[in-house]
Order: sequence, then C-alpha cells, then structure tokens
Amino acid sequence: MRKIIILILLIWPNFSVADQGIEITCVNMKSALFGRKYKPLNFKLEATAFHYFDDQKGQFQTIKSSELDTGEDYFTVRFKDHELGFQLILFEGEKKPRMTMSKYDFKNNKFLEHYACTAISSYIN
Repeated sequence: MRKIIILILLIWPNFSVADQGIEITCVNMKSALFGRKYKPLNFKLEATAFHYFDDQKGQFQTIKSSELDTGEDYFTVRFKDHELGFQLILFEGEKKPRMTMSKYDFKNNKFLEHYACTAISSYIN
C-alpha cells in the first residue's frame, strides 16, 4: 500500500503557477512625431520588483516594489539623477486608457523625454 501511495505521488502532476506581472515596452514619442528611430525600452513590473536593463552596466537591474512611488493610476521609479514616471491616461473620446512614461530630471527640474507604452500581462519567471 505504501509503494502505491509513493508511486501516485511521483506520477501525480505537479502544477505550479508563476506570479503574474506586466511587461512594459516604451517607444520614444519622437519616433512618431519626427520619424527618428529610437530603441524601445523594456521593463517588467511584478508584485515584488521592477526590472530594467541598464545599458551602462550591461545587465538587468532590480528595484524593490517598496521603493517605488505608487498611486491609483501611476508609479514612479527614482534613480540617482532622474526618475521614470509611468501613468495611465484616458484621453477624451477613448474607452481604453493608454500608458505613457516620462523621464524627468529632478536636479534641473525639467522633463527630458516622453514615451508611449504598451503593457501586457504575462507570467514572470
């Protein structure tokens, strides 16, 4: 009987569900307005962390979610010399909100770049 139970436990499928997060891709708005080619920026947001690729270090970086400034329709990621502000905006006449991102230089008190973003739900590994 014990061998049968062990066999059942070994054969029984092991279902595990990964955490669901959001994959965010942002394109500089100058691409659409001026026809310039800009490399899309990719981010991942999950319950515990925000992930981005640091071009200067050549590797993925992680910021804990507790370090993000969050609200009902926005979150902000703060770096040493600038911050990235992600926001959902519902434009007049539209039914579905759009995600935008703005790069803000808080030392010089000015916006540097604006991005149009797409966000899709995905399971984060």
